[in-house]
Amino acid sequence: MVGKPVVGENFFGRERELDELDRITNDEHVLLLAPRRVGKTSLLYALSSKVDRESTATSVFVSAATAKNELELVRTVLGAIYETREGKRFKPNRMGTWLRRHTGRVKGVKVAGSGIDLDTQAAVEWQEEADRAFSAIAATKHPWLIMIDELPTLVLLLARSDDTGTRVRAFMQWFRNLRQLPRGGENLRFMLAGSIGLDNVTRRHRLTDTINDLRIWRLGPFTPENADRFLAELARSYELELGDSLRRDICDRAEWLIPYHLQLIFSELRDQCTGRARPSAAALDRAIEAMLSRKAYFATWDERLHEAFGAPDAEHARKLLAMCAREPRGATTSALQQSLARSVPNSTDRATAVAWILDVLANDGYLVEEAGRMRFRSGLLRRYWIKR
Repeated sequence: MVGKPVVGENFFGRERELDELDRITNDEHVLLLAPRRVGKTSLLYALSSKVDRESTATSVFVSAATAKNELELVRTVLGAIYETREGKRFKPNRMGTWLRRHTGRVKGVKVAGSGIDLDTQAAVEWQEEADRAFSAIAATKHPWLIMIDELPTLVLLLARSDDTGTRVRAFMQWFRNLRQLPRGGENLRFMLAGSIGLDNVTRRHRLTDTINDLRIWRLGPFTPENADRFLAELARSYELELGDSLRRDICDRAEWLIPYHLQLIFSELRDQCTGRARPSAAALDRAIEAMLSRKAYFATWDERLHEAFGAPDAEHARKLLAMCAREPRGATTSALQQSLARSVPNSTDRATAVAWILDVLANDGYLVEEAGRMRFRSGLLRRYWIKR
């Protein structure tokens, strides 16, 4: 299954990560950092199923991707809580009515005396109603695990809506205060995630103090052993003969052993082996070329640069990535800095800009530092970058 989260028996190779996250979320709020397509959402689904099955907490999973403002996110989270068996008793009619009536009006929030004066009364009322609702949930002896995916999308939207930065800071500070609710420390846990790193977004907008209560936890690729088992299991499931040597070749081509890329290669290889054709090195070459020709598989890596950086850093990032793509071993930092000499003439400013951009590109899965050079983490993405 290419490109969508997996559940149940299709969840594979993340047992250690699942147990570790389960243990950590018993005591801490977590910021899950993972580049696109690593398997973040599948892991969150598995964690939700695990805590519900073992009755260690009631899990709630929501996505902030479609929220247009602060209130819509709160309404989504509370709505999901109220739909659970344990949450039904908290559902106050007046809160639901208030949320429906004011969703279109609220333009911001006020926190600790600061805020913005756009529909101020609705903002103050909303904060009071939301605090009251979450306080009631936190005050019980029942544990909750609230997982919010794609939160950085909303944070970026709020930041763009107010050039002063007041609105996004007010929301992030309010959300931090929510995580610090009295009696909530024992019963209310948040897991935050997104395909864009919330740590990068908060640094860009000078908001790191609003997430300093979160335990940072990173999800990486499969180990070589799990990647090999994954390919062997796919081959068994689809009755495709995939020997040890060809499985190693697939992993060597992918370099970055994330489930999505391994699934892509296997799917294209299977398409190459119709009828009685058997998998071979030549068929693998054709499969990878066919995969790289499908723009939809990799185009989002280019498109999301603007969202992650904004202008002009998005174009600077493209220049650096072009430099790194020229050779499999990548480029040195000095060469990368020189590539921006015309765009950023001041050497100090240029060094700062390059350091910042490379840090974000590394955190978001594009690049990795190795032997003093920055190279593409994924051999497939590097080849796509060169072709495009």
